[in-house]
Amino acid sequence: MKFYLQMDKKVTFILLLSFIIPVCISQAQEILKDFPVLKGPYLGQETPGRTPEKFATGIVSTESHEFSCCFSPDDNEFYFTRRNPELNQTVVMVSKRIHDVWTEPEMASFEQNGFSFEPSVTPDNRRLYFQTGKVVDGAMHMFTQYVERNESGGWGMVADPGEIFNPSRTMHISAALDGTIFTTDISAGMGSEALGIIRMVDHKYKKLEKLGEPFNKEYQSMHPWIAPDKSYLIYTVRRPGQEPESVLHCSFRQENGSWGNPQEISMGMSAGQPFVTPDGKYLFFTSGERGKGDIYWVDAKVIEEIKYKRYDESHP
Repeated sequence: MKFYLQMDKKVTFILLLSFIIPVCISQAQEILKDFPVLKGPYLGQETPGRTPEKFATGIVSTESHEFSCCFSPDDNEFYFTRRNPELNQTVVMVSKRIHDVWTEPEMASFEQNGFSFEPSVTPDNRRLYFQTGKVVDGAMHMFTQYVERNESGGWGMVADPGEIFNPSRTMHISAALDGTIFTTDISAGMGSEALGIIRMVDHKYKKLEKLGEPFNKEYQSMHPWIAPDKSYLIYTVRRPGQEPESVLHCSFRQENGSWGNPQEISMGMSAGQPFVTPDGKYLFFTSGERGKGDIYWVDAKVIEEIKYKRYDESHP
């Protein structure tokens, strides 16, 4: 009798699996069917001209709040931040290009506590910086964190870059090929943001410094993106009470090594958190209302036009 009872249980279990597995496969197929096949560079999107366009509507730019994005230097990963008020989450999302087809965006592997944002991959593709929040002595503080590539090509354990960055000293990291870091200096407190720089000396980061002339003349300068060769710098300037409230400024490195006077890149809309694609062809930025933004992109020739305009003005 015991043998037959055991057989009945096995048969019941097998019958149950034969029902569950097809249902799960069917559901997975429906999910895959709903997500479009995205092939080629830039998530398979039609590229924009000199008028900014929303990026990957319904895939990246959705009803949630999306901001702060970057591609990996090999163009095979696209990272961005998504804030979902209903779930009370702000997380780094990623889409990967596998055999030239982009995956549906999902939470990045290093996501831990439902609060991470501002991803930035270094030009050598070996490290990714991001921001998170932690409670220290009963108060919330911003922390810069990073992960490094492992042997499989994924990301390793989350690490802390140290007291030069944390707590509440830096936000929004952008690195040059030589390791120099440009960042938002928040050491004086939120609301007093300034452009900062952390230089590498003897393979170590030494100190956080504010960028000197001609930067940090505006009320709030933040969110720097530095060209890998440090030939130009784009950043956000916030100007409350004006329209648009947030704009992008660009400064070019001069022949003598100094920085030229920053020029506004006019987008015809609010713009912040810039990023230029590794091939230098497109400028990405965040636009929208506070708490409900989307990611836009535009032909990077708008940057070249600023450079030529500056040259023409200096050579009448």
